Amino acid sequence: MKKRIAILLLAVLLAASSSTTALAAPGPLFSDLPEDRWSHQYVSDLYRQGVVNGYPDGTFQPFGSVTYGEAFKLILLSIGVEEPAPAQPGEHWAMPYVELALDNRLMYAFNASYLNAIPTRLTVARMTARALDLTDISGPSPYADCEDGYVVELYEKGIMDGFLSEDGVRTFQPDKPISREELAAIVWRVGHNEPTKGMIRFNNYYIDKLEGVPASPFNSGQFSRDDRGRISYSGGYFAHGIDVSGHKGIIDWEAVAADGIDFAIIRAGNRAWGSGVLMEDSKFEGNMQGAIAAGLDVGAYYFSNAITVAEAEEEADAFLARLEPYKEHITYPVVCDWEYLGGNESRAYGVDARIITQCIDAFCKKVEAAGYTPMVYFNAYCGYVKMDLSKLTQYQFWFAEYTNSPSCMYHFQFWQYSSKGKVAGIGSDVDMNLCFVLFGKGAGENPDPGPEETDPVETEPVETAPVETAPVETAPVETAPVETVPVEPEPTVPGIMV
Repeated sequence: MKKRIAILLLAVLLAASSSTTALAAPGPLFSDLPEDRWSHQYVSDLYRQGVVNGYPDGTFQPFGSVTYGEAFKLILLSIGVEEPAPAQPGEHWAMPYVELALDNRLMYAFNASYLNAIPTRLTVARMTARALDLTDISGPSPYADCEDGYVVELYEKGIMDGFLSEDGVRTFQPDKPISREELAAIVWRVGHNEPTKGMIRFNNYYIDKLEGVPASPFNSGQFSRDDRGRISYSGGYFAHGIDVSGHKGIIDWEAVAADGIDFAIIRAGNRAWGSGVLMEDSKFEGNMQGAIAAGLDVGAYYFSNAITVAEAEEEADAFLARLEPYKEHITYPVVCDWEYLGGNESRAYGVDARIITQCIDAFCKKVEAAGYTPMVYFNAYCGYVKMDLSKLTQYQFWFAEYTNSPSCMYHFQFWQYSSKGKVAGIGSDVDMNLCFVLFGKGAGENPDPGPEETDPVETEPVETAPVETAPVETAPVETAPVETVPVEPEPTVPGIMV
């Protein structure tokens, strides 16, 4: 079900509370809202449209607020959820909406004490941005006291502008309760500013094309697939590679090398997406030693699920310790493979793109400081929605999409094009990759660097992608602070390395 009826959603928050007696319509002017009040134009215009209402005594109560309980009910009804049976005797009137709110993912966790609590400006900003299907990937913050990406998005779209002091300092005051007049301004601006105009639609989100991220130089005519399912590239240098983890079992690396494979990216470890426990890949040493002995170029990856910078640094330290004995042999990138798995049971559920990007950056900084070439792995969903690639352009990119030609609108150096590859020496399907950069032996044998200059095909993110999934672990749900979040279920996407 589509969860975006932004004007209705926020307008109804300003109307009479469903938990109180219906409010009578006042005259065209409110006694407590003079014409020279900044919000007068918004409130009066919405009143004449029948969007907002006032109180029986002729006031609007511009400084009044709305509770979480009222917001839960009104948001759920605005997205078409059937109204539940009334609360049981002794229960808070809004309790029947709690399970519906959890089922529809309006919030990540719930504490009954919040039913009468009042949402802050930050919470309402996030609700507004998500109701409009925006992500929190944005430009620099104009505010001295808030860097939240959703808040910045609303500023960029002309929906919320904060407070400007006499000395020119702009603040957002994120912890301040939202008022009725402030919500009136939001509703009016959402209805008049066309905030998603010019944006690109990707699955359930609107995204901007990021500034400063190089565009993809590739086009579909440069790729061809042979009868074995292997893809070649005609636009310049490329190398065939695989990536493997301990799930592949015992590998005959001599047979792999003889089957036309140039490089292997080998998993060293991972953080469990549910429990958060760090784990080592038991086959790492054997795979590294076997691939090196067979003459393959090698790199390594770590399956990250960091949700704080401290966790990312912890992962990188564990990763680098395992790489140290093989450092002189690692000629390909060392990869941060941050992936979103587990849906609403994932420990990363609800973690904003700004935080995830900071984690990846911290991880890669450690890799670079240790003398390796860092790389960031992503599929379309993670790259467009869960990461801000404009903050990661100093690193190599590895794009995963299981198609005949890649559709990513940004440049990348690796392409993982299948998880169903057949390679001699490996007893099960394996991830197949192309590398377009001169690493390892390719750097010595091919002095002409990079692909030929071609006119890139203007691409937009695809709505859906072929699904290839891999086995994952189950783990108990970890809760997060209360926040109402009208979001769509996270899509199942290709590009999972476990």
